[in-house]
Amino acid sequence: MKKIPQTIYLFAILFSPLVGAAQRGAPNLPDYDTKRFHFGFSLGLNYATFTIKPQSNLNPFDSLLVVEPTGMPGFDIGIVTNMHLGRYFDIRFIPSLSLIDRKVNYKLEYRKNTIGTETQDIESVNLNFPLLVKFKSSRMGNVRFYVVSGAQYSIDLATRSKKRNNTNEIHLKLYAGDLQAQVGVGVDFYLQYFKFAIEAKMSYGTLNLLKNENNILTNSVQSLRSKTFHISFLFEG
Repeated sequence: MKKIPQTIYLFAILFSPLVGAAQRGAPNLPDYDTKRFHFGFSLGLNYATFTIKPQSNLNPFDSLLVVEPTGMPGFDIGIVTNMHLGRYFDIRFIPSLSLIDRKVNYKLEYRKNTIGTETQDIESVNLNFPLLVKFKSSRMGNVRFYVVSGAQYSIDLATRSKKRNNTNEIHLKLYAGDLQAQVGVGVDFYLQYFKFAIEAKMSYGTLNLLKNENNILTNSVQSLRSKTFHISFLFEG
């Protein structure tokens, strides 16, 4: 997750000329914010990982030394419904589909001097239902800055929580449902025919997703929660 601040900084550099040009231009869509509802779609990238709390003492688990997650990039696509509440507030509902890939690494000691690694790949197809409050700044030419916060319920359509492990292979399994808190920032650009926005957002899972099946992969972990960074590009008419 150390790459996230660098990513935000890079986006700020790349899009700062666009912000300046939009502020200087003639006002586009002057009646846009007087309409009650707006609809559109969003495309984006995500970087997903886990917040893992291992057992405080891993000694009882034979040669297990460390349990740690590895983040991976993914893709988001969604449908935007925005309801105008007032000059500075909107309510947003953006059901989306997220392709997510994460890894959990178990570092093992073998014969006291050789380290082996067991990697569990966890691929998810999440159907998301977020409800967000959008707090907007005053419009400056064709630009408006905003922050969003709210909650999201996600269902993993690709979960393997109900599949049985065989005798030769053990899988780390997660429950399908997750409730996440979300917070983010963004910039609206009022273009000639539609509004375009760039948004950076974090999702923090509040539920322990780990399905404990009484094996070394699950008994060594107290809790496992989702954590995802999103960069989204939104198009609203």
